[in-house]
Amino acid sequence: MPRQTDTRARARDEFARRLADYGYLGVSLDDIAKAVDVRKASLYHHFPGGKPALFMEVADHYTKEASALLHSALATPGTLRDKLLALAASYAEGTYNSQLSNQIYYAIRHLDDDQGAEVSHAYVRGLIQPVTDLMARAVATGELREADPAFLATAFLELAGTVQPPGEGCAPSAVDRLAQDVVDLFLRGAGPE
Repeated sequence: MPRQTDTRARARDEFARRLADYGYLGVSLDDIAKAVDVRKASLYHHFPGGKPALFMEVADHYTKEASALLHSALATPGTLRDKLLALAASYAEGTYNSQLSNQIYYAIRHLDDDQGAEVSHAYVRGLIQPVTDLMARAVATGELREADPAFLATAFLELAGTVQPPGEGCAPSAVDRLAQDVVDLFLRGAGPE
């Protein structure tokens, strides 16, 4: 039984890696089977719905994992700034794979309507709504100007997405500084007038 779980997880992880790099149309089950060293029929055993089923597994796994990390960052005690810094820092720690996230979003159009709605709703519930709720509380308390909380959440998440894990030769302090700059920029633009 462990071999089956291992094959399933390896296929999911390989699909996620290739999805991030090549997009949905650039991933084939033949390539996944070769990469995880199984026959294509074995993939259909684990994912009877084929490529869409494997994609659904990737999207679900990513959303749950990223949502747990997001909730952890948002549970940071302190001010709105403290919570936003924790969230921006989680991008710097490699918490979120912006490339994979974008490809999951783009791939929805290749699914049937029910599958697309399922992925979309889970993504919004797990990754967008918690930040929107934070922004709504901040608007209600006057920490942020009167604005649509969904717009504020989207603006902040787009800015935070620019904070990447430190690359080769990049000092972690430079990434920390970028996270602080992102939060300060957001708060200056969205703060009360």
